[in-house]
Amino acid sequence: MEDELDRVRAQAENWRNGLAALLGLLTAVGVVKGPDTVQGLSGVAHAMVGLLLLGGLLLAAGGAFFAMRAAFGLPRRRFAEASLEELLTRQRLSTREAVRDLRLAIGAGFLALALVTTGIGLTWYGPRAGKPGVRIVEKDGSTLCGALVGVDAQGVRLRVGGAERRVPMQRLESVKSGGCS
Repeated sequence: MEDELDRVRAQAENWRNGLAALLGLLTAVGVVKGPDTVQGLSGVAHAMVGLLLLGGLLLAAGGAFFAMRAAFGLPRRRFAEASLEELLTRQRLSTREAVRDLRLAIGAGFLALALVTTGIGLTWYGPRAGKPGVRIVEKDGSTLCGALVGVDAQGVRLRVGGAERRVPMQRLESVKSGGCS
């Protein structure tokens, strides 16, 4: 019985070390890459990456806690006077608790890894925010995209590539916000 608990605790120590490394990696990636990696993402994707990374961090921290609890247990009051049967019952209970905590640690570790991987994948392949600006379609089918400078009775003025362009009202087919790519 004692060997079983020792074996579980040794495995838990190894898992604790692995989860600590994962937690360190998450922290390093967050500090090194920072907000630059999510800068071009759309608003929803930006929020999702933040939530996924936060969830991964919390799960990794929880997994590390469960691994440490499985490896070392929690401080408890020891009763000097206990029968052999009571001692064996406590030993079995400690073993069951350590196994449960180790399973929780492993599950939390893999789930943290999945969340972080999903978050990183979203930064690579997630939807990008549309370029701001105004898209003008003229009656002849030509299009212009740029920053709106002004609108008056004569037409619409856009800044396109640093130069200001005017499109007369009689040549306008449609004007839409965004949609410039």
